[in-house]
Amino acid sequence: MFSKITGTLLNTTSSFSIVSPFEKMKWIFIFFNLIYVVLAIGVFSLSTEAIGRLMLSILLSLIAFSYQRRWHFDASCKRFTQFHGFKLGAKPLYTFQQQNVDYSIIKNIELREVHNTYKVILHVNDNQQTPASDPISISLKVKQHKLSALAQKLRINLLSHGINVMGKFDTINRKDWPDFSSVPLDQDTVKAFIRLDLFNDPIKLQFPVTLFMLPLPRQYFHQVWASSYIGFSVALLILYSSQNLVAAIVVAVFGVAVSGVRRKLICDKHYTNGITAPNEIVISENTLVIPAVYFEDKQARQIEKAAIKSINIEWNWYKTGSGNDNDPLRVYRRPFVFKINIDVRNGKCFTLAGQTFDSNKFVIALCKLGYSATLTQIQQTPAVWRFYLLVPLVVCLLGMTGFGLYSLYIRFLI
Repeated sequence: MFSKITGTLLNTTSSFSIVSPFEKMKWIFIFFNLIYVVLAIGVFSLSTEAIGRLMLSILLSLIAFSYQRRWHFDASCKRFTQFHGFKLGAKPLYTFQQQNVDYSIIKNIELREVHNTYKVILHVNDNQQTPASDPISISLKVKQHKLSALAQKLRINLLSHGINVMGKFDTINRKDWPDFSSVPLDQDTVKAFIRLDLFNDPIKLQFPVTLFMLPLPRQYFHQVWASSYIGFSVALLILYSSQNLVAAIVVAVFGVAVSGVRRKLICDKHYTNGITAPNEIVISENTLVIPAVYFEDKQARQIEKAAIKSINIEWNWYKTGSGNDNDPLRVYRRPFVFKINIDVRNGKCFTLAGQTFDSNKFVIALCKLGYSATLTQIQQTPAVWRFYLLVPLVVCLLGMTGFGLYSLYIRFLI
C-alpha cells in the first residue's frame, strides 16, 4: 500500500518501491476520467457516439494505470530495478528504460538535497555493469513538514534490505547553488540549470548557427535601420496630421519588419561570402569544431578536447512567470546563455554568443561528453530589448482603450 506519510513509498511483504512524482501525476488523469465515466453512465444519454467516447476514456484510464516510473527493491532476489514503462502486475507491457542492479554491487544509497531537489542517489561498486562514476538517482517531491518522516521510512526500508544508507536530507548533506556564483558543470547542475527533462534525450552533436543573430560590423548599422527611421518618421507625420493611431502603428511596425528582413539578407551575404563549409558547431568526445562565421579570417577552428584549458558559461535566468526565491516551484524560468568562453592552452580564447545557436542543449552535450566547464551566473538581464518593446506596447494599448471608451461616451451618452 502507499505510505500514508508521503504517498511515495509502495510496500509489500518482501519488497518496496519508490514512486517518482511524474508517475503520481497519473492519478489526476485517472480521477477526471472516472468522473467522466460516472457522469456518462448516470446522467448523460448513451448514444453510439457517447459509448465510443466512454470506451476510449476507460481505455486511457487503464493505460495511465499501467504506467510506472519507479525504483523497486526486492529482498527475495536481492535485486534493485529501475523501471520506466507500462506494466500490469509483474508483466511489462512496454519498456522505455529498465536497469537491474544486484545488491552485492551496491556501495550505498545517499539521501541528499541537490539544488532544492530531494534525491535518492544509488552508488555502486566499480564493475563492468555500472561504473561507480555514474550513480543512479531519482528525485522526490515531498512537502517540507513530511521530509523527516520520509527520510526515516526510507532508512528503515533500506536497512532492512541490508543496504547502507547515508545522509538525511539535511543541511550537512546538502549540495547548494548560490545565486550569482560559479559552479562546476556536472550531472546535477546541468539538470537544475536546464530545469527540463532533457538530460535523458539523445545527445545533440551538431548546432547550426543562426546568422541573423551574429553581430554585424558598424558600417551596416544605418543600412539595416534606414527603413525603421523612415517608418517612424512617416508614423509621426500621420499621427500629427490625422491622429490616426492605428495607421501610425502599422507604418512603424512595417518599417521595423523591413529592417529585420534587411538585416537577414546582409547577414547571409556578409558571413557566407567565400565560405563553403557548413555553418554549424560540431562537438564530439575528442574535438570541438567552431565554424568560420565566428572568425574574421573565415577559417574554421578545430580544438582538441585535451587542449582546452577551461570553458566558462555566462548565463542568467530568463524569467517567464511569477514567484519568489523561497518557493522555486512557483517560478517558471528558463536559462539564457550570454557567452561561452573557451580558453585553449596555447593562450587563445574563443567566445561564442549564446543566442546564435541552441546553447542550452550545447551545455548538456558538454556535460555528457565529459568536457570540464563552469556555469557562472551574471547579473545582466537577458534580452533586455523586450522591455523596450513591452512598455510602448502597454502605453499604446492603454491609449487605444481610453480613446475607445471616450468615443463610446461621446457617441452614446452625450
